[in-house]
Amino acid sequence: RRSVTAVLGVGILALAVATGVAGESFKASTADSEAQIVQLKGQLDDAQSTPVKSDASAQLSKLTEAAAAEAKKVATGEQTFATLYHQAGVQPSPHNGAPDQATLEIIKHRRDMAPLFSKDSFLVSDKEAYSTSSLSSFDATTEIDPRHAWYIRYDGPNAAAPNTYVWKVETVMPDLSLRNVSTMSNQAKVVWLCRDTESGEVLAWASARYVRNGTAGAFDHLALVVTAAGAQYEQLSIKIPAGSGVPEPGGTGAQKKGGKR
Repeated sequence: RRSVTAVLGVGILALAVATGVAGESFKASTADSEAQIVQLKGQLDDAQSTPVKSDASAQLSKLTEAAAAEAKKVATGEQTFATLYHQAGVQPSPHNGAPDQATLEIIKHRRDMAPLFSKDSFLVSDKEAYSTSSLSSFDATTEIDPRHAWYIRYDGPNAAAPNTYVWKVETVMPDLSLRNVSTMSNQAKVVWLCRDTESGEVLAWASARYVRNGTAGAFDHLALVVTAAGAQYEQLSIKIPAGSGVPEPGGTGAQKKGGKR
């Protein structure tokens, strides 16, 4: 009982930190997060009065360690995208219609990222996902295929230097919305943040579910939010008509993108 109580308590603390860490840019989701904190506190009370298996702590610990390790691979992979897109912008074009080496590396990296995610979360076929075409059959402003780069910061027409922003894992915790401890022990929720390395401002954040079956696991239910601060550096932002604008921090303004649920 004590072990589950401890995990729930850590989950409440982690969610509270994730809720407040980005300040104004997270206002749109603060109410939902506060409601979830109240729900988690109720689950904490239940955990204090409900007997559980003695090995629950070990199971939850293994789940959290596995999810954290895989989440770190995802964050590293997103940072690699930042490097590759920057290289693609500064490398000389072959001027023969063929893609440059950095573009080919981006396609290869999409393949490298694929095993980290459930195939059910993919929005497009492998043929489209690994094509050099910049066109996609899904709306990139509202949807995200997890094999594609989540967020690329631009400095003018070219991708910004990769050392100007960084993706990191923010929280990893068992899915506390599940009442069954045995089910809770193989599902976790993960949150990543992308920050400006100089100011610390949050440019984007993502969340996903990690499901572990036996010794293997994968992410699904990916959701991505580009904050108002981050949207001003997106390449897509130059296509927004004057006057429609991206809402400023404190407004309703984060741009939400969802993958296949």
